[in-house]
Amino acid sequence: MLGLIIIVVLLFLLFNPKLLPHIGTWLGGRSRKPYRQAKWMWTSFAGSEDEAIRAEREYGRECSLAFAAQFPAKASKADQAFVESIGSRLAGAAKDPRRRFDFMVAESAPANAFALPGGFIFITTSLLDLCARDRDEVAFFLGHEIGHVVHGHARDRMTADTFLKAVSARLPAAGRMIGEVVRKGYSQEQEMEADREAIRLAAGAGFNARASLSAMKRLEKVAADPSGFAEYLSSHPPLAERLRRLEISLG
Repeated sequence: MLGLIIIVVLLFLLFNPKLLPHIGTWLGGRSRKPYRQAKWMWTSFAGSEDEAIRAEREYGRECSLAFAAQFPAKASKADQAFVESIGSRLAGAAKDPRRRFDFMVAESAPANAFALPGGFIFITTSLLDLCARDRDEVAFFLGHEIGHVVHGHARDRMTADTFLKAVSARLPAAGRMIGEVVRKGYSQEQEMEADREAIRLAAGAGFNARASLSAMKRLEKVAADPSGFAEYLSSHPPLAERLRRLEISLG
């Protein structure tokens, strides 16, 4: 049966040679992402820091293309320009010329923001709505996601996931349990570290860092809102604890 399928495919390509480049492109696209993920993991352990950052960027680009495809509706050009203008100032405050950041707005109902490996930052229009498009508050959320990138939290999660797969092969029950923990997102300490980095970046970029408190209080008001605003809270530490630590960091 397999031989017959191969013969049919070969005959199809013989009479339709123009399809061959497209098939090659498709196969290449399917293999790029896992290859770049493996390269990033390898250079994180065995390469230089500069090599690891470049490999992370390559892998993150593949992830961002797949992620963006989940949001077919396009955000407005005004929102995209608004977020890019804030993000570029925050990226400058990071003061690491080896890293690049791309900021994209996703037209989505849940209020959320995401940091993909390599500096690809997404924020949803619903989170912009929640902030009433206040530049200082948006800067806090974007800075928080930048913090995950610069502190290597994505790498730590990827390492944990790799460890999980190794454990799962030997201890399936334990693997499932650890998997639930890994998939819930960053640890609370990583989230707090990202908050502190957001404050530092906001202040360094000329934004009002104290807007982090008003941003948290906005979230507090809609925490029980069933319309989707609570989505951002599902993967983060309790608001009361975040507010307490933010106030300590702000002095």
